[in-house]
Amino acid sequence: MNEAARPTDAEIDAAARVLFAEGSFHHWWPTFKKSYDEFVATDQIGKEEFDGIVERILFAAAKARLGRPP
Repeated sequence: MNEAARPTDAEIDAAARVLFAEGSFHHWWPTFKKSYDEFVATDQIGKEEFDGIVERILFAAAKARLGRPP
């Protein structure tokens, strides 16, 4: 996949915020007492892992848009 398809940091952040909010709302993971901003400020490793998941989701979506398998 070319570099143009790579999600930007802003796209990853925006998608991560949506995923965090939806996951919290639907109780997909244990209830956080922290907001997303507090989570990313206090758990750098967790943020990097979360961002990695979101980036892979965005890559899969970009490939699907091009008609390629994930």
